[in-house]
Amino acid sequence: MPRRLRGWAPAKINLVLEVLGRRPDGYHEIDTILHTLDLAGTVDLELESARPGVTVAGPFAEGVPADQTNLAWLVAAELARRTGNEVEALSITLDKQVPAAGGLGGGASDAATTLRLLQRAWNAPEDAVVASALAVGSDEAFFLAGGAARAQGRGESVTPLTPLGRHGVVLFVPPGSIARKTARMFEALSNLPFDSGSISQRYAQGLPEPMEGLSIYNSFERIAFDLFPGLARLWQQLEERLSQPVHLAGAGPTLFWIGDVFDVPRMAMAADELNCTAIPTATAASLWRR
Repeated sequence: MPRRLRGWAPAKINLVLEVLGRRPDGYHEIDTILHTLDLAGTVDLELESARPGVTVAGPFAEGVPADQTNLAWLVAAELARRTGNEVEALSITLDKQVPAAGGLGGGASDAATTLRLLQRAWNAPEDAVVASALAVGSDEAFFLAGGAARAQGRGESVTPLTPLGRHGVVLFVPPGSIARKTARMFEALSNLPFDSGSISQRYAQGLPEPMEGLSIYNSFERIAFDLFPGLARLWQQLEERLSQPVHLAGAGPTLFWIGDVFDVPRMAMAADELNCTAIPTATAASLWRR
Protein backbone atom coordinates (compact mmCIF):
# COMPACT_ATOMS: atom_id res chain seq x y z
CA MET A 1 0.00 0.00 0.00
CA PRO A 2 1.55 3.37 -1.01
CA ARG A 3 2.25 5.83 1.79
CA ARG A 4 2.61 8.93 -0.41
CA LEU A 5 0.51 9.79 -3.45
CA ARG A 6 0.24 12.70 -5.88
CA GLY A 7 -2.41 13.64 -8.41
CA TRP A 8 -3.40 16.54 -10.67
CA ALA A 9 -6.46 18.68 -9.90
CA PRO A 10 -7.54 20.54 -13.06
CA ALA A 11 -9.79 23.53 -13.59
CA LYS A 12 -12.99 23.36 -15.63
CA ILE A 13 -15.13 25.66 -17.71
CA ASN A 14 -18.84 25.40 -18.47
CA LEU A 15 -19.50 25.48 -22.20
CA VAL A 16 -23.22 25.55 -21.42
CA LEU A 17 -24.85 26.29 -18.06
CA GLU A 18 -28.65 26.28 -17.93
CA VAL A 19 -30.67 26.73 -14.74
CA LEU A 20 -34.01 24.94 -15.04
CA GLY A 21 -35.72 25.84 -11.76
CA ARG A 22 -35.73 25.44 -8.01
CA ARG A 23 -35.96 21.92 -6.55
CA PRO A 24 -38.02 20.88 -3.51
CA ASP A 25 -34.77 20.18 -1.61
CA GLY A 26 -33.70 23.83 -1.96
CA TYR A 27 -31.10 23.24 -4.66
CA HIS A 28 -31.55 24.41 -8.24
CA GLU A 29 -31.90 22.03 -11.16
CA ILE A 30 -29.14 22.62 -13.69
CA ASP A 31 -28.19 21.24 -17.09
CA THR A 32 -24.58 21.95 -17.98
CA ILE A 33 -21.79 20.91 -20.33
CA LEU A 34 -18.37 20.95 -18.65
CA HIS A 35 -14.83 20.49 -19.90
CA THR A 36 -11.56 20.16 -17.99
CA LEU A 37 -8.52 22.32 -18.73
CA ASP A 38 -4.77 21.86 -18.77
CA LEU A 39 -4.50 24.33 -15.88
CA ALA A 40 -4.13 22.17 -12.78
CA GLY A 41 -2.84 22.19 -9.24
CA THR A 42 -1.58 19.16 -7.38
CA VAL A 43 -2.79 17.12 -4.42
CA ASP A 44 -0.20 15.32 -2.30
CA LEU A 45 -1.29 12.78 0.30
CA GLU A 46 0.74 11.22 3.08
CA LEU A 47 -1.17 8.45 4.78
CA GLU A 48 0.93 8.17 7.93
CA SER A 49 2.14 11.69 8.61
CA ALA A 50 3.61 13.04 11.82
CA ARG A 51 1.87 16.33 10.94
CA PRO A 52 -1.64 15.42 9.76
CA GLY A 53 -4.09 17.96 8.41
CA VAL A 54 -4.37 20.26 5.40
CA THR A 55 -1.60 22.46 4.03
CA VAL A 56 -2.33 24.98 1.27
CA ALA A 57 0.34 26.57 -0.92
CA GLY A 58 0.69 28.04 -4.41
CA PRO A 59 -0.19 31.33 -6.11
CA PHE A 60 -3.92 31.03 -5.37
CA ALA A 61 -3.72 29.73 -1.78
CA GLU A 62 -5.19 32.90 -0.25
CA GLY A 63 -8.65 32.33 1.19
CA VAL A 64 -8.52 28.52 0.84
CA PRO A 65 -9.23 26.86 4.21
CA ALA A 66 -6.27 24.96 5.64
CA ASP A 67 -8.33 22.97 8.13
CA GLN A 68 -10.97 20.26 8.28
CA THR A 69 -13.52 22.45 6.45
CA ASN A 70 -11.52 22.07 3.24
CA LEU A 71 -13.41 19.98 0.68
CA ALA A 72 -10.46 17.64 0.21
CA TRP A 73 -10.47 16.78 3.92
CA LEU A 74 -14.26 16.46 4.01
CA VAL A 75 -14.32 13.88 1.21
CA ALA A 76 -11.41 12.00 2.75
CA ALA A 77 -13.29 11.75 6.04
CA GLU A 78 -16.46 10.70 4.22
CA LEU A 79 -14.69 7.95 2.27
CA ALA A 80 -12.96 6.77 5.43
CA ARG A 81 -16.31 6.49 7.17
CA ARG A 82 -17.78 4.46 4.33
CA THR A 83 -14.82 2.09 4.00
CA GLY A 84 -13.68 1.62 7.60
CA ASN A 85 -10.43 3.56 7.21
CA GLU A 86 -8.93 6.33 9.34
CA VAL A 87 -7.82 9.89 8.55
CA GLU A 88 -6.20 10.74 11.90
CA ALA A 89 -2.69 10.48 10.39
CA LEU A 90 -3.60 11.80 6.91
CA SER A 91 -1.76 14.82 5.52
CA ILE A 92 -3.17 16.63 2.48
CA THR A 93 -1.04 19.25 0.70
CA LEU A 94 -2.72 21.35 -1.99
CA ASP A 95 -0.72 23.36 -4.51
CA LYS A 96 -3.31 25.87 -5.68
CA GLN A 97 -2.62 26.73 -9.32
CA VAL A 98 -6.35 27.21 -10.00
CA PRO A 99 -7.90 30.47 -8.75
CA ALA A 100 -10.17 29.88 -5.77
CA ALA A 101 -13.83 30.93 -5.80
CA GLY A 102 -13.53 31.88 -9.46
CA GLY A 103 -16.07 29.55 -11.08
CA LEU A 104 -13.36 27.10 -12.17
CA GLY A 105 -14.14 24.29 -9.73
CA GLY A 106 -10.78 24.32 -7.95
CA GLY A 107 -12.03 23.08 -4.58
CA ALA A 108 -14.21 20.38 -6.10
CA SER A 109 -11.30 19.24 -8.25
CA ASP A 110 -9.04 18.96 -5.19
CA ALA A 111 -11.72 16.85 -3.53
CA ALA A 112 -12.19 14.53 -6.50
CA THR A 113 -8.46 14.00 -6.88
CA THR A 114 -8.20 13.24 -3.18
CA LEU A 115 -10.89 10.60 -3.59
CA ARG A 116 -9.16 8.97 -6.56
CA LEU A 117 -5.85 8.81 -4.70
CA LEU A 118 -7.45 7.34 -1.59
CA GLN A 119 -9.37 4.88 -3.72
CA ARG A 120 -6.02 3.57 -4.94
CA ALA A 121 -4.51 3.50 -1.45
CA TRP A 122 -7.48 1.90 0.29
CA ASN A 123 -8.76 -0.21 -2.61
CA ALA A 124 -12.09 1.54 -2.11
CA PRO A 125 -15.05 0.49 -4.28
CA GLU A 126 -16.29 2.90 -6.94
CA ASP A 127 -19.74 3.25 -5.38
CA ALA A 128 -18.19 4.47 -2.10
CA VAL A 129 -16.06 7.00 -3.99
CA VAL A 130 -19.03 8.37 -5.91
CA ALA A 131 -21.24 8.47 -2.79
CA SER A 132 -18.52 10.35 -0.90
CA ALA A 133 -18.26 12.91 -3.70
CA LEU A 134 -22.02 13.47 -3.77
CA ALA A 135 -22.18 13.82 0.01
CA VAL A 136 -19.89 16.85 -0.12
CA GLY A 137 -20.78 18.79 -3.28
CA SER A 138 -21.97 18.82 -6.89
CA ASP A 139 -18.99 19.41 -9.22
CA GLU A 140 -16.99 16.64 -7.51
CA ALA A 141 -18.89 13.99 -9.47
CA PHE A 142 -17.77 15.51 -12.78
CA PHE A 143 -14.14 15.81 -11.68
CA LEU A 144 -13.95 12.11 -10.81
CA ALA A 145 -13.54 11.52 -14.56
CA GLY A 146 -12.91 14.91 -16.17
CA GLY A 147 -12.79 15.42 -19.91
CA ALA A 148 -16.17 16.53 -21.23
CA ALA A 149 -19.54 15.67 -19.71
CA ARG A 150 -23.14 16.72 -19.32
CA ALA A 151 -24.17 17.19 -15.68
CA GLN A 152 -27.82 17.32 -14.62
CA GLY A 153 -29.84 17.45 -11.42
CA ARG A 154 -27.81 19.59 -9.02
CA GLY A 155 -24.73 18.42 -10.93
CA GLU A 156 -24.56 14.89 -9.55
CA SER A 157 -25.92 13.08 -12.65
CA VAL A 158 -22.95 12.97 -15.03
CA THR A 159 -22.95 11.65 -18.61
CA PRO A 160 -19.50 11.52 -20.29
CA LEU A 161 -19.20 13.13 -23.73
CA THR A 162 -16.54 13.00 -26.41
CA PRO A 163 -14.04 15.73 -25.47
CA LEU A 164 -13.28 18.62 -27.77
CA GLY A 165 -10.22 18.60 -29.94
CA ARG A 166 -7.55 20.79 -28.41
CA HIS A 167 -8.78 24.37 -28.03
CA GLY A 168 -6.97 27.35 -26.61
CA VAL A 169 -8.47 28.99 -23.53
CA VAL A 170 -7.50 32.19 -21.73
CA LEU A 171 -8.86 32.85 -18.26
CA PHE A 172 -9.25 36.43 -17.08
CA VAL A 173 -9.39 36.42 -13.28
CA PRO A 174 -10.52 39.66 -11.59
CA PRO A 175 -9.45 40.39 -8.00
CA GLY A 176 -11.85 39.34 -5.25
CA SER A 177 -15.29 37.80 -5.30
CA ILE A 178 -18.49 38.32 -3.29
CA ALA A 179 -19.82 36.72 -0.11
CA ARG A 180 -22.31 33.86 -0.58
CA LYS A 181 -21.54 34.01 -4.30
CA THR A 182 -23.39 30.99 -5.66
CA ALA A 183 -26.41 31.41 -3.39
CA ARG A 184 -26.76 35.05 -4.40
CA MET A 185 -26.45 34.17 -8.07
CA PHE A 186 -29.25 31.62 -7.85
CA GLU A 187 -31.40 34.04 -5.83
CA ALA A 188 -31.01 36.70 -8.52
CA LEU A 189 -31.97 34.22 -11.25
CA SER A 190 -35.22 33.41 -9.43
CA ASN A 191 -36.65 36.69 -10.71
CA LEU A 192 -36.01 35.73 -14.35
CA PRO A 193 -37.38 33.00 -16.64
CA PHE A 194 -35.59 29.69 -16.19
CA ASP A 195 -33.93 27.77 -19.01
CA SER A 196 -35.32 24.71 -20.79
CA GLY A 197 -32.25 22.50 -21.10
CA SER A 198 -32.51 22.53 -24.88
CA ILE A 199 -29.02 23.94 -25.42
CA SER A 200 -27.36 21.27 -23.28
CA GLN A 201 -29.43 18.62 -25.01
CA ARG A 202 -28.21 19.79 -28.40
CA TYR A 203 -24.58 19.86 -27.23
CA ALA A 204 -24.91 16.38 -25.73
CA GLN A 205 -25.49 15.07 -29.26
CA GLY A 206 -22.08 16.41 -30.32
CA LEU A 207 -19.94 19.35 -29.21
CA PRO A 208 -19.50 21.89 -32.01
CA GLU A 209 -16.06 21.87 -33.60
CA PRO A 210 -14.41 24.28 -33.62
CA MET A 211 -15.82 25.77 -30.42
CA GLU A 212 -16.03 29.55 -30.43
CA GLY A 213 -17.24 32.17 -27.99
CA LEU A 214 -20.49 32.60 -29.89
CA SER A 215 -21.32 28.94 -29.06
CA ILE A 216 -21.11 29.43 -25.26
CA TYR A 217 -24.19 29.91 -23.08
CA ASN A 218 -24.21 30.66 -19.35
CA SER A 219 -27.46 31.58 -17.64
CA PHE A 220 -25.60 33.43 -14.88
CA GLU A 221 -24.44 36.05 -17.37
CA ARG A 222 -27.90 37.59 -17.15
CA ILE A 223 -27.22 38.75 -13.59
CA ALA A 224 -23.47 38.38 -12.86
CA PHE A 225 -22.49 41.81 -14.12
CA ASP A 226 -24.91 43.40 -11.65
CA LEU A 227 -23.51 41.43 -8.69
CA PHE A 228 -19.74 41.59 -9.21
CA PRO A 229 -18.43 45.16 -8.94
CA GLY A 230 -16.38 46.13 -11.98
CA LEU A 231 -17.06 42.92 -13.91
CA ALA A 232 -19.20 44.57 -16.59
CA ARG A 233 -16.44 47.09 -17.27
CA LEU A 234 -13.79 44.37 -17.51
CA TRP A 235 -15.99 42.29 -19.83
CA GLN A 236 -16.49 45.33 -22.10
CA GLN A 237 -12.77 46.14 -22.16
CA LEU A 238 -11.80 42.57 -22.99
CA GLU A 239 -14.27 42.22 -25.83
CA GLU A 240 -13.15 45.54 -27.28
CA ARG A 241 -9.51 44.46 -27.21
CA LEU A 242 -10.02 40.85 -28.33
CA SER A 243 -12.74 41.60 -30.91
CA GLN A 244 -14.18 38.25 -29.83
CA PRO A 245 -16.66 37.21 -27.14
CA VAL A 246 -15.64 36.35 -23.59
CA HIS A 247 -17.87 34.49 -21.17
CA LEU A 248 -18.42 33.85 -17.50
CA ALA A 249 -16.77 30.72 -16.08
CA GLY A 250 -19.33 28.85 -13.99
CA ALA A 251 -20.69 31.20 -11.36
CA GLY A 252 -17.76 33.56 -11.94
CA PRO A 253 -16.26 36.01 -11.55
CA THR A 254 -13.60 34.59 -13.90
CA LEU A 255 -14.15 35.35 -17.58
CA PHE A 256 -12.75 33.22 -20.40
CA TRP A 257 -12.07 33.18 -24.11
CA ILE A 258 -11.98 29.94 -26.16
CA GLY A 259 -10.72 29.45 -29.70
CA ASP A 260 -7.69 28.42 -31.76
CA VAL A 261 -4.65 27.40 -29.69
CA PHE A 262 -2.41 29.56 -31.87
CA ASP A 263 -4.33 32.68 -30.80
CA VAL A 264 -3.75 32.14 -27.07
CA PRO A 265 -0.63 34.37 -26.65
CA ARG A 266 -2.29 37.26 -28.47
CA MET A 267 -5.51 36.95 -26.48
CA ALA A 268 -3.64 36.79 -23.17
CA MET A 269 -1.57 39.87 -24.03
CA ALA A 270 -4.76 41.80 -24.77
CA ALA A 271 -5.46 41.93 -21.03
CA ASP A 272 -2.24 43.83 -20.24
CA GLU A 273 -2.86 46.59 -17.69
CA LEU A 274 -6.49 45.59 -17.17
CA ASN A 275 -7.77 44.76 -13.68
CA CYS A 276 -7.38 40.98 -14.01
CA THR A 277 -4.85 38.17 -14.20
CA ALA A 278 -4.67 36.46 -17.60
CA ILE A 279 -3.93 32.71 -17.50
CA PRO A 280 -3.33 30.93 -20.84
CA THR A 281 -4.35 27.27 -20.95
CA ALA A 282 -6.18 24.76 -23.17
CA THR A 283 -8.90 22.11 -23.07
CA ALA A 284 -7.81 18.73 -21.75
CA ALA A 285 -9.37 15.36 -22.49
CA SER A 286 -9.04 13.65 -19.11
CA LEU A 287 -8.27 14.29 -15.46
CA TRP A 288 -5.90 11.31 -15.38
CA ARG A 289 -4.12 12.06 -18.64
CA ARG A 290 -0.68 12.76 -17.08
